[in-house]
Amino acid sequence: MSTLNREIVFLVLQFLEKHKFKDAIHTLERESGYYFNMKYLEEKVLAGEWDEVEKYLSGFIKADDNGYSMRIFLEIRTLKYLEALDR
Repeated sequence: MSTLNREIVFLVLQFLEKHKFKDAIHTLERESGYYFNMKYLEEKVLAGEWDEVEKYLSGFIKADDNGYSMRIFLEIRTLKYLEALDR
């Protein structure tokens, strides 16, 4: 996307933040791929919300991008599996 589109996305993100539209913010971050919110990801990891972690990350990386991204998705799915076994 062009620089203008990127700037518009950041303005929309600021608007959404100001008006506390949290779900919309993270959806736009994920779908645009412009802004990765590490704090949001950390909150989801600590809460054990693995489906949301995987969904958010998939907006920025794909499992088949490289070995590192494949390993990240493998670890997430391993944790999901282990938590399911624990239940």
